Amino acid sequence: MLGAADASATMTASVVRVAEVDDARALAVAGALFQRKFGQHIPDFPRHFVAMVGERCAGYVHYTPWQGDFLCGGLCIDDRVYRELPSADRAWIRERGGIAEIMMRGAHAVLDAHATIWGYIGDKQAEAVDRRVGFVPVAEPFLFAIWRSPLSDVQKAERIAAAKCIGPF
Repeated sequence: MLGAADASATMTASVVRVAEVDDARALAVAGALFQRKFGQHIPDFPRHFVAMVGERCAGYVHYTPWQGDFLCGGLCIDDRVYRELPSADRAWIRERGGIAEIMMRGAHAVLDAHATIWGYIGDKQAEAVDRRVGFVPVAEPFLFAIWRSPLSDVQKAERIAAAKCIGPF
């Protein structure tokens, strides 16, 4: 018999699966979603993560390696997939913060544990999710970071200055 934790883990696998995919697979699986949300093709650089519900792509996000860190971008969710789920599955996903939060937590778990994750966040709904997964504002108006290693204030300031030079990503 499954305990409460085991039942939750079983539902994770059957409702939302988070997977890292290569460039070609990302284009095949999430290309239409990315095109619909951003009006352009998925970037051709690593690393790509998808949230799958059954055989359908419910979400996409990419992480660009940069100076030993990662730039998080391109987050998009397919609301249509979510709305078609049974109410019990939607409730389970909601309790965990939504598809975006589930996907980002899954992706962050496999990225280098010491790398800072950077976000350029201009959407209030996305910001709420990003704050729940650990992003904190570091420079106005849109630059956020998850500091995953202890850094001095001077080290943080240097990295923030470099990240600000990138602009939106």
